Amino acid sequence: MKYRTVLIFMVCCSFSYAKDYIDIGKFFVSTTPQNSFNQENTGSTAIHEFGLQIDFPIVLDSTKALLIGGFANRTDVFLDPSLSEASQLYIVGAKIGLNQVYNEKWNGTYLLFPKMATDFSSGFRRGFQFGVLALFSQTKTKKLKYSYGLFYNSEEFGPLIVPIFGIYYKSPNDRLEASILLPLLVDINYTLGKRTNIGSNFDGIGNSFAISNPSFPDTYVNRNTNDLYFYFEYELTSSLNIRFKTGYSFFRNYRIYDENDKVDLSISSIYLGDNRTILNTDFKDGFVFKAVLRYRFNLPD
Repeated sequence: MKYRTVLIFMVCCSFSYAKDYIDIGKFFVSTTPQNSFNQENTGSTAIHEFGLQIDFPIVLDSTKALLIGGFANRTDVFLDPSLSEASQLYIVGAKIGLNQVYNEKWNGTYLLFPKMATDFSSGFRRGFQFGVLALFSQTKTKKLKYSYGLFYNSEEFGPLIVPIFGIYYKSPNDRLEASILLPLLVDINYTLGKRTNIGSNFDGIGNSFAISNPSFPDTYVNRNTNDLYFYFEYELTSSLNIRFKTGYSFFRNYRIYDENDKVDLSISSIYLGDNRTILNTDFKDGFVFKAVLRYRFNLPD
């Protein structure tokens, strides 16, 4: 199954407010070995990616916090065997919003996401996108919380709407932690010792980039990946941890379409009115290796 979702790092920060900590900063690097194109004897491509996310929550009063942050991401990949150079796909954006506590059971997070998603071959003329997120969290107990929300983004292929349902659970002994934010991610981890965790997570990542090169002028890339990881996490300090992940990417593609070839509407993984023509060649699925460094602020009781 192919998950059509927004970038994970754009909304994970919002979900973390349902937990007892907030991730203030995150940096990651990932790579894949060479992946063969589906067309025989046409070579292969590796995928290299790195990204940075920083968040600045500012407490206004006992019930309100201003949420300000920024994010940047770069992906290097050969989009087609006919190309002589790898494409560099960038995302650079900001987020601003508000977290509002309504009572002991409910709070809401409201965020705006202006960003550029492009190879910058046309400067800032193409690639601007705008996203809006509303996410409500319901506290059942200190260790069990639910989230309900809706995300909208103006993708290159047309409007995208993603309904969101989340569960956060922590076991009575605090060793098992589960963070589920469907259809964006599933993360389950278990504490082995004072500083070490092991776990597994699924990331369903989808986004689009405006591109232009001699082989594919005035086009866009529609990226879809479904990554299943197993990981080891080590706590360097009480606020800094590093996570090493090994996984496999399923149903992965970076498909190129003409800039005027769009869909009527995308609801999560469902495209309505999709009669687009693919202009490039897909490559095969493969392994993914990733390292994530996070700075975490632990919330007081």
